[in-house]
Amino acid sequence: MRKYSIAVVVLCVLLVLAGRGACVVSAEEESTANTFSGSVEMLKQEDDGYVMRVTVENRGQDFYGTAQVVFMSAYGYGNCAYDTEISLPAQGKKQFTVKVAERAADTIEGICSLNFLDEKGRLIQSITLKNVFGNLVSGIAVGILSDDYTGLTHMDAGGLELNISRDDYPLNLIRLDGDKLDQYLKGLYFLIIDQFNVSTLREEQIQAIQKWVENGGGLLIGTGAYGEQTLSGFEENFLGIEFQGISEPGEENIVSDNISRYNYYHSYTDEEIDFSQMAVARLQYTPTGNEYESSRNPAVYRSVGDGAAAVYFCSLGDKELQKLDKYTVRYQYEELMNQAGSFKANNRKSAMESMGQRLLALIDNRNTMVDFSMLKWLIGIYVVLVGPVLYLVLRKRGKSEWYWVGAPALGLLFIAGVYLLGQGARVSEARVYSVTTQRADSNQKETYFLAYHSGVRPWEIQLAESYDVAGPGWNGYDGKYFHDVSDYFYRVGNTGERLVVGIKPQENFESGFLYAGGGAEPRGELSGTQIEVDTGTGGISGRVTNGTDCDLAYMAVWLDQEIMVLNDVKAGESIDLQQATVNGRCVYQSDSVKNIQDMLYGDLISIYGHRGLMSEDYQEDDMGALLIGLGVAMEAVPKGGDYAVITGVVKDYERAVADRCQETSYGCLYGYAETGV
Repeated sequence: MRKYSIAVVVLCVLLVLAGRGACVVSAEEESTANTFSGSVEMLKQEDDGYVMRVTVENRGQDFYGTAQVVFMSAYGYGNCAYDTEISLPAQGKKQFTVKVAERAADTIEGICSLNFLDEKGRLIQSITLKNVFGNLVSGIAVGILSDDYTGLTHMDAGGLELNISRDDYPLNLIRLDGDKLDQYLKGLYFLIIDQFNVSTLREEQIQAIQKWVENGGGLLIGTGAYGEQTLSGFEENFLGIEFQGISEPGEENIVSDNISRYNYYHSYTDEEIDFSQMAVARLQYTPTGNEYESSRNPAVYRSVGDGAAAVYFCSLGDKELQKLDKYTVRYQYEELMNQAGSFKANNRKSAMESMGQRLLALIDNRNTMVDFSMLKWLIGIYVVLVGPVLYLVLRKRGKSEWYWVGAPALGLLFIAGVYLLGQGARVSEARVYSVTTQRADSNQKETYFLAYHSGVRPWEIQLAESYDVAGPGWNGYDGKYFHDVSDYFYRVGNTGERLVVGIKPQENFESGFLYAGGGAEPRGELSGTQIEVDTGTGGISGRVTNGTDCDLAYMAVWLDQEIMVLNDVKAGESIDLQQATVNGRCVYQSDSVKNIQDMLYGDLISIYGHRGLMSEDYQEDDMGALLIGLGVAMEAVPKGGDYAVITGVVKDYERAVADRCQETSYGCLYGYAETGV
């Protein structure tokens, strides 16, 4: 009887261990179904990724499960899957949008896979799609908010295409009104306001326009005789431009004066646009370094967050401007794009990518380890205690020959126990190292994660509700993961209002690097006055102020090839840089730093690693976090002037994870100061 019992135990254990393989087979068999169709198209490119429209159609039975879009990385960074739970009735069709991190779609070919998973996560059907970035759904969307839409139809540039990142696309004008503004705003690249009273919009609509520009939108405002109306309603510090009246046709005006004195606006004069016969607004603004008067277009251009606005001295719908050549119209958009941060060639995340695998060496890689010491203890117990006891018991009963059956059976049970308990340990001991970067006075943040490696089970964490985009960051194992678009390593899911990010494990993949972006509360301002390099003695002089609500463990000031690092800068504190050196507040200073790569290992890290200025646990992590913020800040330096970069690192920053997780969180706040007086 005992012989049969042991055999049953062995068989059960083997069936348990083999159960997962059976699930895979059944999933593959079910994937032959062909009841779904769908497409993935790009609605809009944003600073931190893409807004994709997913269309799914069900020709079979009612379906409840997951629609999964998997983007294949052409450069070996690991495929990324975006999961959306859907309910799709028989013969039903649905559309929804997915915000995809730029890194997740880092492929010229634009190849992706649209998968359908049942409620248990099994693959039902997979559709391979190509060229999903080949065309915008409706061209480059340009919203027109005007009481005279027909007078602005020339703003389509006569069908000329405009280059946006990957390719050339036509401009598609969309006529808007107050009621439709909200539903169209997120899909627009540009918004034109001309001959329209902005103050008639609801307060929340005006706020939505301002936030849209700050997040990367391009706003063109025509004035002329309608200047007071088109500039009304906006907050005073949004555009910083004041309407002071109108120069009537026949009167001297700023545009015609610039033509006669400075020979501005060549394209307009070549096309014989007569500004002296136009109503031209008199505008006043206080220079802040974020704006300039263009010599190519009769407008003031101003950077606003990651976006930009162009306020014209005349109405864009004026009959004279309707004669403009289509190439001149296209350049109106191009100049605005050049001013807007969302169209910069150097994306902020490139600073992180340039650090590569060397940056990961600074981060606490103990977070990637799984403690399997339990296994050696179980083996020891078995060898020293269980095995001998089992043999003695069987020998006493005269059944010693059964030892060779019972020993393997118990061994399998021990292995099954380690396997099951190990899975639980991986989930409960999740750890994350996070660095959140944010321009101190901005309402946007970016967070970089080094995530714990789960080994076997897919690992995931829920982010705080403020994040709206996530995806892969960087890893040090190029080309070592999936090449099949139906599989993935990184995963992003949407559960209600919160994103879930995770990693599907792979042998020999020790760590995962994730990225997420979203909204944030402004923390104040990091600023400085009279920041300059003393060419005689070297070093940086001037005064810096921590105008944030955070105490900074370290603050770095970077100008040209000079860098200073100050310690323990309290919220609201103002420091004279030269005096800080005398007082010992400057813990590191160098005039030999050529670029961030050299600084990473040639200077800061090696020095901090040996001088004992920080605790043992944080001495490299602190500098790693500070350099991440400095690299991101250097990539986002405003145009139109010379700036010193100021970065501060905050320990124990607000958590990025809204889940049970051991998180080591850093904040990197940054700002800029004009150089000189």
